Amino acid sequence: MEKRHENALNDLLEMVAFEGHASKPKWKIARWYGQTNFSVTIRRDLRDRWSSHLTDELGWNKVPKLKLAEVNGKIFLMKDVDFFPDKE
Repeated sequence: MEKRHENALNDLLEMVAFEGHASKPKWKIARWYGQTNFSVTIRRDLRDRWSSHLTDELGWNKVPKLKLAEVNGKIFLMKDVDFFPDKE
């Protein structure tokens, strides 16, 4: 992976960490990895990078689960949080 793509990926993961979600076109993420398809290997690497980036770079002790979904040709990344938490 090229350094500029790695930086873009880290920015994407930080957006998920602090805003709760982010998305990028599926082809773009696959291209960052030098592949033509968004594969299971990419999914695994994203989760590994998520965990290491949050603990090593951001200093988080508890790492929320990273969820991935494909929506209209985009990969939607979100951390494991409730969209509508029960707050009464």
